[in-house]
Amino acid sequence: MGECIDTESKRIKRFSPHLLWQIPFLAMTRPFRSRDPIDSHPDPRLIDQSIDAWISFGVNSSSSRVVATAAAEHTPSFVCVRSNAGLEDGLATDSEYRNECGEPSSARRYALLQSDHVVCQSQWQIDRLRQMFHREGLLARNPIVRKDWQPPFATPAPKPFQEQFDVLWIGRYDDFHKRPLLMLEAAKKLPHVSFKMIVNPFDPDIERLIRHEAPKNVELIDRVPFAQMPTAFAAAKLFVSTGSLEHEGFPNVLLQSAASHTPIVALSDHDNFLSRSGAGVDCNDSVEILAHHIDKQLKSNAINWAKVDDYLDQHHSADLIANNFANWIRCSIANEPIVPASTSETP
Repeated sequence: MGECIDTESKRIKRFSPHLLWQIPFLAMTRPFRSRDPIDSHPDPRLIDQSIDAWISFGVNSSSSRVVATAAAEHTPSFVCVRSNAGLEDGLATDSEYRNECGEPSSARRYALLQSDHVVCQSQWQIDRLRQMFHREGLLARNPIVRKDWQPPFATPAPKPFQEQFDVLWIGRYDDFHKRPLLMLEAAKKLPHVSFKMIVNPFDPDIERLIRHEAPKNVELIDRVPFAQMPTAFAAAKLFVSTGSLEHEGFPNVLLQSAASHTPIVALSDHDNFLSRSGAGVDCNDSVEILAHHIDKQLKSNAINWAKVDDYLDQHHSADLIANNFANWIRCSIANEPIVPASTSETP
């Protein structure tokens, strides 16, 4: 139903035979169904749940309702920024618009500005929050458990990853976030290099285009269970990221690749992770440089993995980050000031 009807403009976007029975059924049951919650207002479904603290992920409509609920019940709220787009320019103004996912700016702005605490993934987000929104954030970098990404693995490798290959890419079919078309562009410049792309569904038009344009040295893989992902990284000589700085927060795949001791070539250096950890190189958002670095890295791998491991343990340890977050929650419930963990690093 939601895919066929644009509820905002109250028009049918496309017809499906399923609507013939769904529309009358929804009409008959409407008096007995609860109304949709209103953005930036307390969510009736969340009221009176005896919650001590609210934590919501993403600067979105759902978070606006969580924050409003927390305010109504006088309980602390945390909003965790999931991507850099959650701190985009438009949210620092009064302009009304919808983003690529149809989320209204007013609700996203409310979640960001009215929550008691904003938790950021990166130093870039901390600085951006302070400069653009005049708020101090809490830094909780994405966590990883390193041992889970080193052999012996708990599950066997799926068939596509039982033999070693050159380049692994992971993302979805889109043209603004993960940007698989840029990976294809680089692959076409390197016909002697083997690429395996794990691509999740998102935009059917982009999917059709990529399936049509993919060269012979690229294998498209629809899905790999998360439990088997360590074996995919282990089989790859190199991991490539084409994620957008504008839309990504901090890609977990960078941590997974680094923990797997699989060198990284990325179009952009998210939160200066590559330069600080030494896990790979970035390409200043240039596809020409991307193809060059892929070819160069495959011929010469000089990464100091002990340094990379130390960096992950110091800045991305799951236990450390969980302990910090638990302390923030305890302080907020007790109405005590929160002392943020140190955000400084030595390059």
